[in-house]
Amino acid sequence: MTGFFSLLLKPFENGHAHAGMLFISLLTGAVMLFLFKLTSNQEAMKQVKNKISAYFLEMRLYKDDISTVMASQRRILRANMQYMKLAVIPAVVMIVPVVLILIQLDLRYSHMGLGVGSTAIVKAHVAEGVDLMTHPIHLRASEGIEKASPAVRIPALGEVDWKIRVTKPGVHEVILADGTDEINLPIFATTRSIPIYSKFAKGSLFESIFNPGAPRLPVESVLSSVEISYPEMSFNWRVIHLSWFWSFLIISMAFGVILKFVFKVE
Repeated sequence: MTGFFSLLLKPFENGHAHAGMLFISLLTGAVMLFLFKLTSNQEAMKQVKNKISAYFLEMRLYKDDISTVMASQRRILRANMQYMKLAVIPAVVMIVPVVLILIQLDLRYSHMGLGVGSTAIVKAHVAEGVDLMTHPIHLRASEGIEKASPAVRIPALGEVDWKIRVTKPGVHEVILADGTDEINLPIFATTRSIPIYSKFAKGSLFESIFNPGAPRLPVESVLSSVEISYPEMSFNWRVIHLSWFWSFLIISMAFGVILKFVFKVE
């Protein structure tokens, strides 16, 4: 999935995040509509919607007859419940692709790469029972990155922190030595819209699904996870600033409403 999305969004990597968001939102809206149409009983949905329209018309025609209006409202409620029942299976089918898409967009559009001269905090969390004050945990920086502060050990939080500074653009590395292993982790100092990994953990099914492609910490390491503080990304749509999630949600739903008439989806 990560490789597929990298290929799909490659034309939008270099400074075209807004265009990439519009493209993936349009594509998602179209694919979700197709799945909805494929997995739903369109004829039954059409009949239910026709009933609802008829009940609303009945309310307008007999608006002075309270008993008729109340009966129409009850029938509208029942019809809506029936429509929701028909939509359950398509909704369940769509959950899986939507979650996978959200994970991929989160990798690319939740954080920005570091700029030259900017700083970030590297937080190394240790397993329970490890004495932070005596255990040898060190950080080295590759070319393009320099340590801006010595290690700060915080036993109450179970973490060791370093401040790093970017000296040149590119994808660099920091090397964490935990006494038994050396762990190479990428530092993204780029303006490209590529997967930016801000968290690293040991291998698990959860990590494979929700943090795909990130380097894994060794199983025997005393480090339980590592975090890097990248600046958050937001989308400026001229009249409003939105996070990637709300941008995707609103735009894909808008495209869905427009395309439903093209695909003739109830």
